[in-house]
Amino acid sequence: MAYTASLVDDLTCSVCCDIFKDPVLLSCSHSFCKGCLQTWWTQNQEQQCPLCKRRSSKTDPPRNIALKNLSEAFQRENADLCPLHGEKLKLFCLNDLETACLICRHSKKHANHRFLPVDEAAASHREEIQKLLKPQKEKLNDSVETKKKCEDIAAHINVQTAHTERQIQKEFEKLHQFLKDEEKARITALRDEEQLKGQKMKKEIEELSKQIETISHTVTDTEQQLVAGDISFLKKFKATREKVAQPRPSPAQPEGALLDVAKHLGNLAYAVWKKLKENVAYFPVILDPNTAGPDLHLSEDLTSVRCGARQQLPENPERLKHGVLGSEPLKSGTWEVEVGDSAQWELGVREGNKGNNRRNFLQIFLKGFKPCPYYFKIGLHNGRYRSSSSSYQSRGWVDLPVMQKLQRIRMKWDPTTFEISFSDPKTNKTIQSFNTTFFNVIPFINSTATVPLKISPGKEL
Repeated sequence: MAYTASLVDDLTCSVCCDIFKDPVLLSCSHSFCKGCLQTWWTQNQEQQCPLCKRRSSKTDPPRNIALKNLSEAFQRENADLCPLHGEKLKLFCLNDLETACLICRHSKKHANHRFLPVDEAAASHREEIQKLLKPQKEKLNDSVETKKKCEDIAAHINVQTAHTERQIQKEFEKLHQFLKDEEKARITALRDEEQLKGQKMKKEIEELSKQIETISHTVTDTEQQLVAGDISFLKKFKATREKVAQPRPSPAQPEGALLDVAKHLGNLAYAVWKKLKENVAYFPVILDPNTAGPDLHLSEDLTSVRCGARQQLPENPERLKHGVLGSEPLKSGTWEVEVGDSAQWELGVREGNKGNNRRNFLQIFLKGFKPCPYYFKIGLHNGRYRSSSSSYQSRGWVDLPVMQKLQRIRMKWDPTTFEISFSDPKTNKTIQSFNTTFFNVIPFINSTATVPLKISPGKEL
């Protein structure tokens, strides 16, 4: 199809001065690129035609399909023609990295430039682009894989939220029940004291009532004798005197009769908190489920772990391939783990940073990438007690001289001496100790047995 200059003008958007891209038609019959028109309207804050200034009643004008098809056909047919000279594009300028025609070759713009035929240039540059494209494809694959992992993490967040919310509700139900029981017990104690002291006061009042009645009769009778005749008075004088002179105890208000309000209300919140503290356990180490390997199952309170069926867990950077870490680094102190009858376990510490565990642990455990200290642990493997560390000198497992079965392991971290020690709480004998260069350590536990490893309650570190 041949195109005249006039037709080319008709295919040109008057806003961008380029061939139409996705043209739209206004009610005034003028057409513009959709993007150009929206930009024009935004800049001028009015919905007017850029040419005739007629206001458009439609915020989304209809597409001009015929003009769109004609513009695309023009671009396809003229793709191989020089836009300046209308000649076939047969050359490629190696200096400007652009196509050119034979007339362009002799122009001032391309003076002293090197050229190749388009077929040779295309073949050579395709190879270059393919080399450049390879890392992009790798990045694309990495991005797709990372996106999938992020989607898995996003889905797991919803699962974690629902599960954690249920656990929080259960824990608070226990606390609410404790508070209700404590409230009931304290009100019961208050009512018991009220009943006891009320009955005592009632009895006291009854005794005083009897005493008042007796004295009242004596006073009445005596006053009647005082106004009686002399003979009558003197006849009863002896009896009246004995009755009036009879000693009677002075009435006394009993002490401590009121309720001991201070006992019931004094430091009430503190007393309840203290009792609550005595009835709940504190665990010096809490396990972090976000670091647990897919074969490890943690208890609801995050204080015990066992090996079980493989779980579908997101591959977040903190997650270990094997084992689980504590939720926080230890500042100092001791913590104990009940290993019981578990036949396969590992306990220890690693440097206090829960970064990219998957990468770092693969480097340390599999490749031995770092010669510096990274972890210290002991374990039971196939009936043999062993110790291991990532230091260059003692890499690998070393047998320990343990003669009896261990049921519980105590670990102590001393940040002043940088020493981590493992001992048997039953005998208080040291099993193994290491001198480290760590400022912070984080607990590490691993198990390949179904018998749970339980962290023991202890004092706050």
